[in-house]
Amino acid sequence: MRPALVPFLAVVCLAGCSKLHEERTFAVDAGWSKTIMISPPASSQKLKIAMTSDEPVNVWVVLKKDVPGAKEDIDPATIKSSVLASAEKTKSATLDVTIPAKEEFWIVVNGSGKRATGSVKIDSQ
Repeated sequence: MRPALVPFLAVVCLAGCSKLHEERTFAVDAGWSKTIMISPPASSQKLKIAMTSDEPVNVWVVLKKDVPGAKEDIDPATIKSSVLASAEKTKSATLDVTIPAKEEFWIVVNGSGKRATGSVKIDSQ
């Protein structure tokens, strides 16, 4: 192999194996939803999504393409067949999901009782 190809191949391999490590915060009023949009991974990835909140909330993970009209103010209850993972009325949840390559996905947090603030951590496995 030519020495000039080694750096090129290293870049190509790393680009295809991009890992997700993000943390986002949210604030949501009772009965309202907050949509957290996550950029699509370059390749199919298994993710661990950890959510913590000061008040109980509902949380759903959906692919953008499965949301009718790709509207941010969605009610995941209307697209239950497309929900990849969910937890309801909880202050803490860990969701394991597999996201297909090049698919934008959304994490939707819905305030179930009182105004809630919290964070969502997304990590590749």
